[in-house]
Order: sequence, then C-alpha cells, then structure tokens
Amino acid sequence: MVEFKRMCALPGRRPLSACASACAPAAVVLFSAYAGLESKMAVAQGADTSKPVVFMVAMADDPGAPVPPGRPVQSSDAAPSARPDAAPTIYAVVAMQDVPQASVTDTGEAAPARTASQIPSQIPSHTPAHTETVVAQAAAPSPSELEPQPTAQSAPQNTPESASGSAPENTSSSTSNSTPNSTSNSTPETAKPGDLPTSPGNEPAAVSMPAAPPPGGAPQPSPINPLTPSASASDVPEPNDDVRRRVFALATSGGAVRALDEAKARPDVFTPVDIASIQELDIRQQVRGGRAKVRAMTSADRFDALDSAIHEAEEFDKQLPSTPEYMEVRAALAGDRTVAYAARGRMEDAVAAFETIPPHSAISVEALTGVGDAYSYLQEPAKAEQVFRRAQDQETAATPDTATLGYQYGTHTRLIDVREGLFYSLTDQNKYTQAKQVLDDIHAALPPAAEVHPWDVANDDYLRYYRLLAQYQIYVGQTSTGLAGLQKLEEQVPFSSEVRNAQADATLGMGRTRTARDMYSASLTDHPDNIEALAGLGRSSLALGDYANARQIDGAFDDTFPENGSVRSFKRDYAAYRAPVVTVEVNGEHGNSVLADNEFSSDTTIYSPPIYDYWRVFSHTFFGYANTDIGNTSRTRTGVGGDYRNGALTLTAEATRSMGGYGRTGGNGEVSYQFNDYLSASAGVDSDSNALPWKAYVEHLWGKSAQASLNFVDGDQRSASLSYAAARYSDSNFNQEIALSGTQRVFTTANQFINVSLNLSTGSNTISNATYYAPGRDYTAEVVAMHQWAIWRSGEKALVQRFYVTAGAYNERGFGTSPEFGARIEHAWTFSHDIALTYGIGVLSHAYDGSREFSETAYATLTVPF
Repeated sequence: MVEFKRMCALPGRRPLSACASACAPAAVVLFSAYAGLESKMAVAQGADTSKPVVFMVAMADDPGAPVPPGRPVQSSDAAPSARPDAAPTIYAVVAMQDVPQASVTDTGEAAPARTASQIPSQIPSHTPAHTETVVAQAAAPSPSELEPQPTAQSAPQNTPESASGSAPENTSSSTSNSTPNSTSNSTPETAKPGDLPTSPGNEPAAVSMPAAPPPGGAPQPSPINPLTPSASASDVPEPNDDVRRRVFALATSGGAVRALDEAKARPDVFTPVDIASIQELDIRQQVRGGRAKVRAMTSADRFDALDSAIHEAEEFDKQLPSTPEYMEVRAALAGDRTVAYAARGRMEDAVAAFETIPPHSAISVEALTGVGDAYSYLQEPAKAEQVFRRAQDQETAATPDTATLGYQYGTHTRLIDVREGLFYSLTDQNKYTQAKQVLDDIHAALPPAAEVHPWDVANDDYLRYYRLLAQYQIYVGQTSTGLAGLQKLEEQVPFSSEVRNAQADATLGMGRTRTARDMYSASLTDHPDNIEALAGLGRSSLALGDYANARQIDGAFDDTFPENGSVRSFKRDYAAYRAPVVTVEVNGEHGNSVLADNEFSSDTTIYSPPIYDYWRVFSHTFFGYANTDIGNTSRTRTGVGGDYRNGALTLTAEATRSMGGYGRTGGNGEVSYQFNDYLSASAGVDSDSNALPWKAYVEHLWGKSAQASLNFVDGDQRSASLSYAAARYSDSNFNQEIALSGTQRVFTTANQFINVSLNLSTGSNTISNATYYAPGRDYTAEVVAMHQWAIWRSGEKALVQRFYVTAGAYNERGFGTSPEFGARIEHAWTFSHDIALTYGIGVLSHAYDGSREFSETAYATLTVPF
C-alpha cells in the first residue's frame, strides 16, 4: 500500500483520494483474479458473480507440523503485517466473468505466461512486496480496458473455471529474479507446492497478476516499464492436466471439500471416478479430524465427529458401483472405515472392513495400524504382527507411501508407534527374541542423546524406549532389573503417567495388589484424567475384593472408552467377576491298594453372580467311588451355601447332606484374612468330612475335621506355608497332621522357569490297628522340582506345561525309612473369556506299612465363567 500511495502522489498525478475512484475497478478485477488462485496458502471462496464476494487469503499450515494450528479469521483495513502469524485480510470484491491474460511484474516488465499450477502455492498474503505490486498493477487499466479483445495472436480464452471464480487454466505468470529493466526469456518450470520465489534481496518476489489487453489487442505500455513478450504456446502445459493436478493436490493436502466442489464444477475434466476419489479423500479428512477429537477428549461426546464420518463413509460405500474402475476407491474407503472403526472401538467392524480390501491394493499406514490395534484388542496377535510388519515396511521404504496421502497433516502414526504395536503383538505370542529385535530397531532409530533438546519429540521417544525395555525385562523374568529400570525412569521424569502405570502394572502382576493399588491412586492424584491408571485401579480393586469401587469405576467408564486396551482388560476381568462360575474337579488313582485299588471323585461348585457386590450363593456336589480289598463304596454329598468377600476378609458357609443309608446332615465353613501383600491366614471346619480314607467309608464311618494355615507369598519368586489339620472319626480315632513347605524360584528365562520346593510333614493316629491306613506316627521329607514352559500364547489364550519330579524319604513308626519318588506332567490351558482347563497324569512309588505301592494318578480341573 505504501508503493500505491507513493505512485498516486507522483507529480502530474491526482491525489490518492481522487485516484482511488479511477483505480478501483481495475483493483477489483485483479483482486478477484488473484483470490481465485487456489493453493495450499490461499483459498478462494466462490460465489454468485453478480454479487460482491468475500475472499479470504490466509497462511497455510506448516506441512511439517503434526497438527495444523488454527487461527481466527479477522478483517483488517490496515497495511498487511510482516509477522508470519498475522491475521488474514478479507477483501470484498465483485467476481468477474473474464480475467485479463497479460501480466506485469513489480519491475514493470512483461512476464511470460504461466499456468495456475506454476504460480507458487504458498504466497504469504501479508507480504508487503506482493501487496504493493498487485495494487500498482491494478492502477494501470481504465474501466474501459476491462473487457478482453481476442485476436489471432492472443492467449487462449478463459475456461468455465475462471468464470466461476477460480484461477484460469491457460494463463501464466513469472517471477523476476533479475535486475530492473531486464527481460526474462527463460522457459518457465512448474513450481512445486511450498516453493516461494524470492527477489535478489531475499524478499519474496511479487507474483505477476494477469492484466487486461488494451482495446484492439495492441500492447499498452506500463506506467513504469514496458512489457516483455509472452511465452510461446509450446511452453504452456495442457490446461486440463494442470487443473487435475491442482485439484488433486488440494484434496490430498487437507482441502478436499473445496477440491470436491471444483471437480463437480468441471465435468469436462473430472470423471465420476475422479469425483469419487476426491470424495473418499474428503471422508478420510473427516475421519482424521474425528479421530483427533477422540484422542484429545474424555467426555461422552468425544465420538460425535467420528460417528458422523462413519455414517457418511457407510452411505458412500453403499452408493459406489461394484465395477472394476471403482476398485481403488472402494479399497481406499475400506481403509478409511478401518481407521474410523478402530478409533471408535468397533474392532470387529474394523477387521471386517479391512478384510474386504483386495490383497494387492495399496493400504495406508493408518489403516494398517488401526487394524493391527483391532487384532490385538480381539486377542489375535499373530494377525496383528503381520499388519504391523507391513506398516513398518511402508514407513521405512525408500519410495513414498502414496496410500497415506491425506494423513500428512494432523496426528499421523509415526514409525515408533508402529514398532510399539509390533512389540506388544510379539510379547502376546511369547516371541521375546523378536520383541528384543524390535527394541533394538527403536533404539537404533533414535538420535544421539547428546543432540536431543528438551523440546524435541525424541525425548518422549527415549522415554518410551526405556519403558518398553523395562517391561521386556519383566516379561522375560528379569523382574528386579526391569523394576530398577522403571525406578530410574521415575526419578528422571517423576510425573510421567506412563512410567508410573508401567510400574504399577508390573507390581500387580507380581501379586502385590495393595502396593499396586496405592501406585495407581498416586498416579491419579497427579493425572486425574489418566484412563490407564483408572483401569489399573479397577483391576487391583477386583484382586483385593473391593468390588464396590470396581463397580464405580466400571460405571465411570461406561461405553465412553471402548477403544482403550486397558479399559478392555478391566472390563473383561469385571465381567468375569460378575458372571456365574462353574468349577469342576476330577481325580482318579489306580494301584494304591493300601488306600484303594481304584478310586474316582468329582467336586462341582456353581456360583451365582455377585449380590450387593460382596455376596454370592453357591451349590456344591461331591461324588466319589472306590473299590478296595474289603469292598466297594461310593459317597455323595450335596450342599448349598454362600460366601462373603470384602477386601481382606472372606467368609464361606455351607449346609450339607450326605446321601445313602448312613447319610448325615452337616455343615462347613471357612474364614481367611489377607494381612498384607505377603501374609495371610485361614481356618476352617467340616462336620461331615469328605477327606477320610476310602476304607473308612466302607466301614460306614464319618468324621469331623478342622484345619488352619499361615501363608507367606512374595510374588511368584518364593512362598511358604505352615498348616495344621485334625480329624475326629466316628470310631474315636483322632488324626493330626502338621506340614511345612517352602518354594523358591531358582531359574528364569523368557518362556521357562524352575521352582524348587521342600515339603516336611508329620502325622499321627490314636488307633493303630484300624482297617484303613492309619499309621501311629509317620514323617515325610521330599524335594519337588517343577519346570514350567510356556508352550504357546495368543493374547489371553495360552498353553503352559509343568513337569514335576519328586524325591524324598518316608518314615513310618515300626517300619523304618523308605525312599519315595514320583513324576507328574500337567497342562494348563487358558481360553477366551477366562475359561481355564488344567489336567495331568503322574506316577508315585511309596511304601505303606512296609509294602511298596506303585500307583498312577490322573486329574483335571475346569473353570467356566458364563
């Protein structure tokens, strides 16, 4: 504007106020033409050509920024500011039908014609040199010169797009980098998006605007410098190709709505398939925005924008023809729906949409990561591994990932995000060697620590790497090393919720539930909106029996966070707690004739759902059968009861009735209390015991029993127990037993460990000549080594094998000491929805009353939450 005022104040010129009325029409036309030029840096809004239209010229977002900053639109009559973040200026102009074809540079020289795509797209609307040049050019023509006069040598006529307010396809402009009064005859090259031409003084050079040819088609001298010849027709790109290139560039850079409007206005250039492609990019843009809102919010309306995008995508999918030419559009749309469904927590729908994509179609990294999260959520880590590896290959490929276009702005999945998902998919399969390789890849991609500034995103990447490394160490059994690593991280970043949650998760996994609960609570104190900490608090509350708090947490989550994996884990555990449960235990033994030649028993319990959080009722049935050298017998006892579980206290009571001619009515109960994470105690009584020797039941005996124990548990590393049991039989025999046992972890590797247990016990009976086995006094000392191997794992589904070897000595008063040995193999399956099955077989060689017996045993336990 300063240059414009100076030009109007030259000697022989009219003052600015008088000049304005003469210059206004030309300025109106030229501003209209300029505002019609579409790019990432300036967007023209079309309107009715018969009315004034407001064009907003605004700075574009930084292409490298992960999230484009928003700026308010303000109107200003002042001179443009030189600050990069200055508010855009809004002009009210009249949209014209025709735009002049000639151009004048800021030096007054004529410039070769350039197409719209060759005009740099990122031109700051606030640049002073640009504004002054445009105004200076607008002052030259008179109102009568606004109508173009076509001649045989004139530039091609405007297309309908220029009449609608957009840039003309066949006009050209150039940027002058030479000294004043010089002529540029070089062949113009297509400018890339983001290129900003500069003048010799490193100032942004003015972009020449089209000027109207004078009447008769003859060149009109500029008020400052004469025009240079225009470019030849061979230098002008094909107009339709230029429009297509510009519109698709606009669509993939965040302007899909405007690109769609322009494409629909040019049916001569864009086919229905082109329009469908742009509409798919529009939906992709909506999905991206909706997903960003979901990640940024915790309120119940966080899915509003995403639900709208999903609805539009589903409707558009129904409208797409099922013909080959639309195959790529349908595949891209399926990728958009995959991202949207995964972000919405509709994981089954995400997988279904992804699996409709043809195998060889291009798929964006966003879609691959989204379906990878969905597979992990659905406990299918093998499939998650495949798509995460494909996403990693695309992220690290030398060639650009064209399928990801449209996601370069906003929250985009980074390579470390993909590798973290791959890491968890591998650990969910017990593939710890490959998981360690992923950690090595993450570390190799990090910049040197000495070059990282506090504000760099690499700080967060380093934190994530060390957190994953500590978790890996815990997974492979290096628990103390992993916890020490997390403790070091907490000292460096004491308020990091991620580090605190990882510590609490590890502590909870070790069985220290009270400590984990306190850690989750402390994290929530500093981060009240942290979803993972709240979910962890819910899991620890379930483990501690604080069911009222768990119910409140479940209600707080409701259906607001269906996509969160931590919330899913808590809700799965809470649903298992709320469900009715059936447990069945089956045992059988053959060959131990001193006790029974053959014996079989089953114990079935059915629990109701919780009542008022802490109460349950149950039904219990015991059945046993044995054949012995003194006869065969069977025993059936049924009962109903209830239990109360509240925090550290658990109470159980049952009324029972044994069947048959010698059946009895009785009852039993048990109380247990957890003092802390390490120490607990229990005690129980039974007035009609099921634990008598089988030959005692053959003799129609019954008995009362009582037991008490004190237990110590230090995670999964060590444990100990001291117990006492006593039983009074109906034949007046009084049986007692004292047992002491301890277990220590002696070896740990990724999928295997070895525990060694030492068991000591002694028993006595007051009747030594009973028909059943009742030694007056005996002693047992044995060492049991247990090797556990995690054979297979797929998410929550797993198969674990345990192998036990027993060796020891048995001493019976009056018969001396004899060795004993045995072996047992056991498989423990975990299926979906916490269904568990354990079974095993074993052999044992043991001496009873001086006679050695060799027996075989088999057993199984099934737990099914409904």
